[in-house]
Amino acid sequence: MKRKLQLIFIILVFLLIALPILFFNGSQTVSQKENRTLAKKPAFLTASHLNGKLFSDYDAYFQDHLGFRNELISLNDRNPLKIEKDIRQQKAIEGKNGWYFYINQHDGDNLSDFLKKNLLNSAELSEFSERIQKIDEWCRKQGIKCIFLICPNKHSVYEEFYPFDCPEGITRADQLTEALEKLGVNYLFPRDYLIAQKENYDFPLYYETDTHWNSHGAFLAFELLKKKIEDDFSGTEFPQIEYKTDVSESNTYGDILPMLNVKKARSTQVNFSPANHKTEEFYTYLKNDGANGVHTKGTNENLPRALIFRDSFFSSLEPFVSPLFSEAEYRWKQFDDSDKEYVMDYKPDIIIFEAVERHA
Repeated sequence: MKRKLQLIFIILVFLLIALPILFFNGSQTVSQKENRTLAKKPAFLTASHLNGKLFSDYDAYFQDHLGFRNELISLNDRNPLKIEKDIRQQKAIEGKNGWYFYINQHDGDNLSDFLKKNLLNSAELSEFSERIQKIDEWCRKQGIKCIFLICPNKHSVYEEFYPFDCPEGITRADQLTEALEKLGVNYLFPRDYLIAQKENYDFPLYYETDTHWNSHGAFLAFELLKKKIEDDFSGTEFPQIEYKTDVSESNTYGDILPMLNVKKARSTQVNFSPANHKTEEFYTYLKNDGANGVHTKGTNENLPRALIFRDSFFSSLEPFVSPLFSEAEYRWKQFDDSDKEYVMDYKPDIIIFEAVERHA
């Protein structure tokens, strides 16, 4: 029986090797798949001289005309390793149904995150846990509440629109949240909540052509964040604001489009604003310079005072968060020890440490 299996295996291998030769197609002149002219059968003589490149020319000729060549190319093009290699140099890729995704390997490397190739080893997880624990303990000693907020990557919520399938297994964010859970710190990672909620709306929670969530995605995360803030300040009466929704479309919006030199692509715009109220009724700006700093003043002095270390994902959260505080300062940076002196001078009641998933 063993010899029969070996014989069958040898025959199958021989057929695999022989079939491309048996179906050799010397008549094809152009490869439409590769958009190029195929190598011609070389001549022994060129201009009355022996062809010095005869062997290399024949090698190219046989490679270009072997049977099932187009099928093998198609199979290779679907190889995840080849796909990854081909797109590594890009900053963004086009997904399915008009969705685009940011993958810049020098800015968080979302492609590695999607492919789950950025998992942390035990030493890195220990370093992360130690850092978070030190920040949390320092805040407690100063009498400051704190919340660690991880904003989900776009592909974490809408992986079905990625150009290829997501591998099974845990993500780096799963590792981080497990560590945060063990530490017992106050944190929020609304990925699973957004995934569960997205089916309830006929518009997306992230921009199809941009890196970020839209106002509605941010609002859903805000509702969870607000509950944590209310729990931290249980005796405080926070404003309860109703918002109205305005949905429109744009053909030019999105930070990803210029990366791929795309002039126009459909993008759903979802905007929230207070229903029957003006924003000024809840807070005003002391400073509104985006990445250079945002500082808001609430209309209720009895509310807590907040300091937020953030990145670009908090821009959509800021209009919802600002009414919850008597004063809120948004610093576009990640917290480090050099910020402790500023924190002591500012005297916040709560600090929110926010980072997008790819930089968490």
